[in-house]
Amino acid sequence: MRRVVGKRVQEFSDAEFEQLRSQYDDVVLDVGTGDGKHPYKVARQNPSRLVVALDADKSRMEKISAKAAAKPAKGGLPNLLYLWATAERLPPLSGVGELHVLMPWGSLLRGVLGSSPEMLRGMAAVCRPGASFLVALNLHAWRPPVPEVGEHPEPTPDSADEWLAPRYAEAGWKLADCRYLEPEEVAGLETSWTRRLHSSRDRFDVLALTGTISP
Repeated sequence: MRRVVGKRVQEFSDAEFEQLRSQYDDVVLDVGTGDGKHPYKVARQNPSRLVVALDADKSRMEKISAKAAAKPAKGGLPNLLYLWATAERLPPLSGVGELHVLMPWGSLLRGVLGSSPEMLRGMAAVCRPGASFLVALNLHAWRPPVPEVGEHPEPTPDSADEWLAPRYAEAGWKLADCRYLEPEEVAGLETSWTRRLHSSRDRFDVLALTGTISP
């Protein structure tokens, strides 16, 4: 594994991860974390849980990963780990009890729309049976459509049940609920994407998909 600590990238062995994981009750994994502010909030609010955040662009995580690695008096969080990795090639994690994919873009967006069953299965493989998931989609990716959405129509609660749930089920994901988030819920995601996009338009629509994973 490649751990990001500020501008440094450190090798983090499987044994080191298992030793760290053993100190906590559960593992939360945030895939495509961007600048990593969302997992920082989750780790700060849940000191008994290990939070692992990863992104394909290590430079975006530099600032917050340095803060997380500092002493607790200076904002450090020993239960937070930032990794440089892609959703297509996840590090050998295990025992994840909660999976977050917030405001995905690029190949990650295509994957959670069902275009990459391999990606969905890969994320499921690092989860324990019964793990929960939250996928939050920026619906303005369809207004107008960006190349990443391909031929997928803008999802709604009804259409997600019709065409996305079966694709999820094939990969071990059980879609339980699909709904539009209220403005305060969007703000509560604590991501730079949501703040930036919300500030640039009068209305900002986000669709949340939740359910469980049984790999």
